[in-house]
Amino acid sequence: MSEAKDLVVVEQPPAEEQPAPPRPAPRAPEPSVVERVLLFVELAPWTTALIIFGVLTLLHVTILNIAGVAEGLYVGNDFLLFSPPNSVTIMLLAFVAYNIVLPTLLSHGCIRAYDTLRPSLMLDDRGYGETRAGIVDPFVGWRFWCALAFAVILTPSFGEIWRQQLPGDGSGYALQAIWLYLRIAAIFGLIGSSLAYVIRLHRAFRAVTAEHLRVDLFDLAPLRPIPRYAKLAAFYLIIPMALLGPAIVEPDAMVQGIVVFAVGLLLVALGVVAALLGARHSIRSAKKTAVGEISAYARELWRRAYVGQRIVEAVAVPALGAMITTRAEIRRVSEWPGGLGVAGRFVVVALIPVITWFGAPIVASVTALLAR
Repeated sequence: MSEAKDLVVVEQPPAEEQPAPPRPAPRAPEPSVVERVLLFVELAPWTTALIIFGVLTLLHVTILNIAGVAEGLYVGNDFLLFSPPNSVTIMLLAFVAYNIVLPTLLSHGCIRAYDTLRPSLMLDDRGYGETRAGIVDPFVGWRFWCALAFAVILTPSFGEIWRQQLPGDGSGYALQAIWLYLRIAAIFGLIGSSLAYVIRLHRAFRAVTAEHLRVDLFDLAPLRPIPRYAKLAAFYLIIPMALLGPAIVEPDAMVQGIVVFAVGLLLVALGVVAALLGARHSIRSAKKTAVGEISAYARELWRRAYVGQRIVEAVAVPALGAMITTRAEIRRVSEWPGGLGVAGRFVVVALIPVITWFGAPIVASVTALLAR
């Protein structure tokens, strides 16, 4: 008979898990060249405009030298910047360079105004972020189609006119003609793009300030970022118009130049006013509501104070006078934020295109009168 042996099960301690070797944190992907360029434009728009202007000017001088029109920086015996056709071309190249960064300048000013208005906006964090995203939208689709329409429609007709002024012949003339059409297409394309961007940007800003702005009729200081941005927009929008003057104004077509100047100045004024319309709507609504409530309360006080052709509650009379005075004060509040300050700034900056458009003809006329 075999002896039964007790089996003793000895539990082995669990093997300690070896810690996984530390993994290096994933590196953020390197920004592409396009992303770096866009970031540089966002951070330094004025420097970007100067760089673009320098590159375009160098390209223009190079093309003139290849075409045999210029030798170095001279066209004949005249310095390139002072020869009549090329001086105008340099101004137009500056126009192209500036309009490339114009949306960036406007968006920076508009976003600063919007962020400063944060305490006065009746928006939660989510609504604030969504509306801010709408303002910083570059509106690429709208700008592309407007730029394409302007370039396609206007380039052929204006190119045909300016092509007749090109010197030289043969391959040099052809090279200048290609460069001319490229410049004209860029000019009109950027005009269309800038117009579309200003319209969309100020439409978004107007919607926010018209619907979500909290207005204190006796303290409009929190709304100062709006007229401040309007003044800045007036300056930014007047610069392209000033750069176009030498290319448009002709001594033999002064009336046409004045008409174009008036239309351009009107468009700039509309762009500035569009930035104020939302705040004006909010101020007007606040005034209407306040005046309505005060008038209703004043009527109730009058009914309580004057009954049966005599005053029965003398205490209500001072309150009634205070209501009437307050209503008059509210009605005197300007519905336009900034008021005459914005208008005065617009008049001052409008002198810049007046000088660039009509300064030379005026000086020539005065000189001719003095020489008699």
